[in-house]
Amino acid sequence: MQTRIVQMGAAIAAVAIALMVARTEAFASGNESCSTTTTDAMSGPSSNGAQATCNAATDTPNNATAHASGADADATSTASSGSEATATAKGGHADATSTAGGGSEAVTSAKGVAADATAQADSGSEAKATANGKDADAFSDAGGPGGSMAVSTAKGSHANAIAEADNGSDAQATSSGTGSIATATAGKGDSVTAFATKGSTAIGSDTAPPTCTRKKGGGAKVTSPMGNCG
Repeated sequence: MQTRIVQMGAAIAAVAIALMVARTEAFASGNESCSTTTTDAMSGPSSNGAQATCNAATDTPNNATAHASGADADATSTASSGSEATATAKGGHADATSTAGGGSEAVTSAKGVAADATAQADSGSEAKATANGKDADAFSDAGGPGGSMAVSTAKGSHANAIAEADNGSDAQATSSGTGSIATATAGKGDSVTAFATKGSTAIGSDTAPPTCTRKKGGGAKVTSPMGNCG
């Protein structure tokens, strides 16, 4: 009988220790998440500074979701007027910000040390920004009227991509490789794409001639109403 009590006590102690370890690991991991439809919510900051913030207006059903992991990672999503915003930040000091209004959608993903992704959408538009790599930076801004689409993707250390679209336009900017720069701007209901690799630069718009500057081994290409290059 005494042996059985001792065994039971040991088993209970083992379970308690396991739960403590699990809670400690979860706390130390610095993973913060939030999701809301008609109110504001926040998760964190955790022990390493990670924080997720979700803001949803009370007007019509919205969807704001944010995930943050890594030292001082910050993810913020804001949705209003029947919109959806999703932000994911993963890595030390990574920052992802999504803002959507007027029945729009904004999605951001920032992965890597100090990676930064920002997406803004309004008037039935769609904006997506993806930054993957140390100090990578992606910015997308899509607005109406007419519903536009802006997609920016920056992959690689210090890669930079900017996509801006208005008045039912489509802008896509993609930079791949260290120091690559791609910028696409459209505001007349047309389409502009810019693509740069391995440190090259591609700049396109619907108001000025395109610019393609290639670095050795890299590529730059622009397609726009004002001309193509690359």
